[in-house]
Amino acid sequence: MDNTGVLLHCDEAVQRIERIENPVTRSLVNMAFVHLVKTVHLERSDAPCSDLDALFLVRALEQFFSEHEVLARALDGEPVGAWFDGA
Repeated sequence: MDNTGVLLHCDEAVQRIERIENPVTRSLVNMAFVHLVKTVHLERSDAPCSDLDALFLVRALEQFFSEHEVLARALDGEPVGAWFDGA
């Protein structure tokens, strides 16, 4: 028995990405989504063990990657939004 999940709502997720107005946010979300799809479809050993709602994921990525100033600070090494001690 195969114990891997499938990506749900992929067409809707792609359409959502296409509607992101900011080109930087759209590019970042698209890159992350493509990486996820490649991982699920090409690297079977790393496939999810349950179904994954791709549209939900894209919405969350859009919110995360739209915070350009916070991302820039994080890329500069500043600890931002950390949930762990020492950051």
